[in-house]
Amino acid sequence: MLKLRVASALALAAVVIAAVTLLPPPWLAAFFHLLGLVAIREWAKLSGIVTRVGWIAYASLVSALVVALWLAREAWQAPAVSHGFLVLACVFWIAGFAVVWSYPRSMWILRSKVFMVALGALVVPGAWLALITLATLGSRGAYVLIWLLAAVAAADIAAYFAGRRFGRRKLAPEVSPGKTWEGVAGGALAALAWGVCGAWFFAHDFGASLPGWLGATAVLIAASVVGDLFESAFKRSRGVKDSGSILPGHGGILDRIDALLAAAPAFALLAPALVLQSP
Repeated sequence: MLKLRVASALALAAVVIAAVTLLPPPWLAAFFHLLGLVAIREWAKLSGIVTRVGWIAYASLVSALVVALWLAREAWQAPAVSHGFLVLACVFWIAGFAVVWSYPRSMWILRSKVFMVALGALVVPGAWLALITLATLGSRGAYVLIWLLAAVAAADIAAYFAGRRFGRRKLAPEVSPGKTWEGVAGGALAALAWGVCGAWFFAHDFGASLPGWLGATAVLIAASVVGDLFESAFKRSRGVKDSGSILPGHGGILDRIDALLAAAPAFALLAPALVLQSP
């Protein structure tokens, strides 16, 4: 199972990195949207939308929102403009922390079809917007985006192995019994080390500071944990182990990108202050 998990993760990573480095922004936006539609299909199923008509209607709504965001890109690409949609997505993830913290008392929220369908229409387009914002962030935007994806992956991988080797104290036993504080610590150390690499690499082009980069990485780590636990609580409230079966060894797309859904909007809000500096 571990070999299958690693193989599918590497294959997905190769496809995503190739897309980020080779595709022009419109095609990259379309690529991330296609991945988002797979995720939104799984979100819809977890929310209780099981009919084909319901899924098509939901996907059409999300697609219309993504297209509207893309058409308004001149506004959200301007550094001085507040990224209201990203802020809204981040506010949701702060509320998501409260849902995880109070689980299982908060189970009624996760079981509410209307509420979760509405949240999916915010969370997935919010992550899409964050990824495209990063990809178009100056001349090195693609590298900033790849750094983010690698940071989330490094934290996830390190947390998995640190938890298996050293895990003793449960992080949130009601939500995800397998996750431990030791695993979180291992993932945090890996991400912070990658943050040091990011500060060093981007300092040559943007004058990025180490304290600022590590601070942003710390926010990214916290958001990743919340995203991971929220999806675990969502699945547990529905009595399922995986969000889908499209990725061998992982489950569904949501199982692979749950941390990224929360980390991307937070990092996209912080990244301009990190990289759009004078050397």
